[in-house]
Amino acid sequence: MRLLAEAVRAAGNVLLTPTKLTSLAGAGSWQRALVVGSRNDALISRATRELKQVVPGLSFDGPSSGGVGPPGVWAARRKRYDIVCLLLGGEGFRREKAVALLAGAPTALAHGANGRWYRLNLPPLQPESYRWWARLTLTVLLSVVYLRIVLAICVMDLLRRALPPGRTVRGIGRPQGRQVTFIVPNYNQRHLMDFCLPPLLKEAGNEHEVMVVDDASTDDTVGYLRTHYQQVRVMTLARNQGFSGAVRAGIAASSTPLFSLINTDVQVRRGYLAAILPHFDRPDTFAVCSRIELPEGSQMETGNVAPAWSGLLEPYHVPPTRSGPILYAGGASSVYDRAKYEAIGGFDPVYRPLYFEDIELGYRAWRRGWRSLFEPQASVWHQRRAWIGRRFGNAYANETLLKNSLLFVWKNVRDREMLAQHFAHVCARVVSEVLSGERTMAYAVLRALPLAPRVVMKRWRERQRGDLSDRQILEIARPPSADEVAEVRTT
Repeated sequence: MRLLAEAVRAAGNVLLTPTKLTSLAGAGSWQRALVVGSRNDALISRATRELKQVVPGLSFDGPSSGGVGPPGVWAARRKRYDIVCLLLGGEGFRREKAVALLAGAPTALAHGANGRWYRLNLPPLQPESYRWWARLTLTVLLSVVYLRIVLAICVMDLLRRALPPGRTVRGIGRPQGRQVTFIVPNYNQRHLMDFCLPPLLKEAGNEHEVMVVDDASTDDTVGYLRTHYQQVRVMTLARNQGFSGAVRAGIAASSTPLFSLINTDVQVRRGYLAAILPHFDRPDTFAVCSRIELPEGSQMETGNVAPAWSGLLEPYHVPPTRSGPILYAGGASSVYDRAKYEAIGGFDPVYRPLYFEDIELGYRAWRRGWRSLFEPQASVWHQRRAWIGRRFGNAYANETLLKNSLLFVWKNVRDREMLAQHFAHVCARVVSEVLSGERTMAYAVLRALPLAPRVVMKRWRERQRGDLSDRQILEIARPPSADEVAEVRTT
């Protein structure tokens, strides 16, 4: 029925081109013809006579022989015809043209009441139909596989509740000192070194250290640094490990109580550390993020991050009004407590090459009651996606962000209602996008599926460590200005 409906719809787009029978290529090899469109014997005889003059041995199926009428629509599809002839002297042309489409003959002609012949330029019915069924099949398969992942997570959680809870990390207070190592992950970004390093070296002074972790670059960044920035500590990796791998290597090679992550497309402003370091006098401070300034005053990214849940965790930035709790400290311009970072296992390399490492790190810290804070008096200038857009392209970056948001839920979200919302949200998007020809969510799911066993095992190893539930985290990890912004939007 789907194919018949598509044929009837497509019949309205059939085009007619005047032609001569003697000019048709391959006519001599025709053997069977289908005649549709009229039961007028005079019209049928005239058309078949002219066709036989060109192809003497041609045999015909049509209304006069009882071959194809309205009840025999599918008979036309089962038989193989070399040519379909549509008689324009009849009625019900849309249905008859649909029969011509369904017959799938390589050549289709029309014979007019004026005695002229026309070639029918038929739309590509069959490929479109096959693509639709392929999309539907892909949708069903993805939904079934995704349901199995969610069910596996639910069963695992039930088993986990029957076991003793894992060890909760406690007894880590304020950091022992205020020394900071600025860690700058780099991959083929020599063009940004002069933008990032000079103000960073001024901010570090003699008390703090600046380290560039080169992630197996091929653009001679290391040689440039050793020539022009000898006061910078350079660490080189033998193979590319992505953002989380480079950061983990840099943190392991440093020894200060605090470390700060700075992207190469970020430029710190004066007073950065002076505004941030006092927050670590509190024993529950995990990380502090600065205010992020973008070109032309855009507020797409401010550092003041609030959580939103729609089936996926969707952080959003609100105006940077005052200091307070945030969902996570961004990995481009924040300071972290080393001891707490190591206690929760650090950045997870499963999110490579980019995105969601810092979001999940802050989420796991909140789970244990350690806060991430925003400090507007500390600020950086960010050339947003100057590196990402150049290396990956924005389309790939957006798809990777969506893929990693799926991995985040599989690994971290424990609330059963939130998991149900997640499954409904993802399946609804897959169905709507695949059937409409979109691909973003489907591609994200396909890229995430091979990592599912690894992520689910990480979820199991977490057990029930931590005191805060998912809903508690989403409630308390909210900037003071988030509710104010929501009130303004509703009024």
